Amino acid sequence: MKKKKITVAVISVVSFFALMLGIVPSLAKYVTEHGKQSEVVSDNFYFTSDYLSESAIPEYKICGSEVEFEIRNYIDSYRVNASDIVYTVTALDGTLTQGGEPTSGGTINRGTEKCAKIKLTYSGEEVEKEITVTVRSSSPYVKELKAKFVFIKPVLRYEITDSVGSYYAELYIHTANEAKEVTVKWDTAKLLIDETNDYVFGKLTADKKTASISIPAHTTVKIAFFKNDITKDYSCGATRFDGTITMPSSSTGSKNLPPPNKHPGGIGQLSWL
Repeated sequence: MKKKKITVAVISVVSFFALMLGIVPSLAKYVTEHGKQSEVVSDNFYFTSDYLSESAIPEYKICGSEVEFEIRNYIDSYRVNASDIVYTVTALDGTLTQGGEPTSGGTINRGTEKCAKIKLTYSGEEVEKEITVTVRSSSPYVKELKAKFVFIKPVLRYEITDSVGSYYAELYIHTANEAKEVTVKWDTAKLLIDETNDYVFGKLTADKKTASISIPAHTTVKIAFFKNDITKDYSCGATRFDGTITMPSSSTGSKNLPPPNKHPGGIGQLSWL
C-alpha cells in the first residue's frame, strides 16, 4: 500500500512538469506576439513648435507688443504626424489670435507638414510684462509645450541691477525708436560713476555729479557705479523716465531684473535671455 502511494506521487510530479512544458512555450509566444502588435499599433507622435518647448521652459524678450509662434505636426519632412492633432492654447494675460480671430485651440490635420500660426498680443500698461503660453494636445496623445514671453514697451526706460555685498551697481538705459539725450545725476556720497565708460568719458560736469550722454535709437547702455557702502542694495526694476535719471533711484528696492541683452533690438524682435 505504501509503494502504491509513492508511485502515484511520482506520476503526479511528472504530469505537472509535462503540463508546464506545454504552457511555457505558449506563454512566451503570446508575450512575443503581443509586444510586436503594440509596436505596430503605436504611432510616432510629432507635436512641436518654433518657440515653445516640452522640457525646460524657454524665455524670450520681445521689444514691442506682439509675437507670432507656430504649432507644428512635424519635426522635418521625414517625420510627420500620421493622426490629426487636437490642441488647446492658453495665456494668463494678453490676447491669442489665429488669422485675426480669437483662438483657444484647434486641429492640425495629419499626413503632410502643417502648422498653426498663433499671435500673442499684450496691450497692458506695464513697461515689462511676462506672459506664459501653454499649448496642450489632447488627441491622439497628451503633450504640453510652454514658453515665457517678456514684453518690453518701446519707451525710454532704465533699470539698475545690484545686490548687498556687490562693489558696484549697474545702470541700464534703454532707448526706443528714437535717439535720446539722457542726463544722469548721482549722489557722490553714495556712488562714483565709472568715468572710463565710452558714453561717459569727457561728458561729466566739473563737480562730477552729472553726465549728459547721447544714445542712439534701439540701444542699451550699461554704466557702472562704484558703491561707497557695499551693504546697500540700489537695485531697481524697469522704470519709464522723461530723460533724467537720479542715482540712487527713488524706485530702489523694486524687483531686481536680470541684465537685458546688450545688442540693439527692434520692435517685435525675439532674443534669448
